[in-house]
Amino acid sequence: MSTRWPGMSLNYTGVSMNWFKSIIALIIVAVVGIGFWLMIFGAPIDDSALNRRMETFNEEAFRTAQANNDLILINFHQRWCPDCIQQKRVLARYFIDFPQSPVKVFEVDFDAEAELVERFRAEDATSLVLYRGEDRIWYGYQQTNTANIYSALQEAEYHSRLFAEDD
Repeated sequence: MSTRWPGMSLNYTGVSMNWFKSIIALIIVAVVGIGFWLMIFGAPIDDSALNRRMETFNEEAFRTAQANNDLILINFHQRWCPDCIQQKRVLARYFIDFPQSPVKVFEVDFDAEAELVERFRAEDATSLVLYRGEDRIWYGYQQTNTANIYSALQEAEYHSRLFAEDD
């Protein structure tokens, strides 16, 4: 069935076919978008192990951890930064793989905490700074390699156990 207006024709089957094509195009765009999202940020990961030991940087808690000679990882980040998200994924995986790890994690928003960025000499939002008590023992930035991050944390834990045995 078609209706004619001057200079225009409308075919009802054509209209429904256009809707069908639009829906298919929308589904394709959504699938491609999800694919790009997963390529950039990866599949979701259970970060509850990291969240249990991570807190927003707090001067009093940091000083207490230093006084206790704890292992302290300061994780600088930006919400939108893909490398920061990847680092967080590596850290989450680390604490899943090593649930007995003694490392305390403090998170610092790179954009909002300029004083802390300068104090800890963070070069960019992907900076990771590891302390044993008051000693800065490792620094990494733009470090998303799982083996490198695991290695730094494992070495720090090993040396902390040796120091604890010497006491």
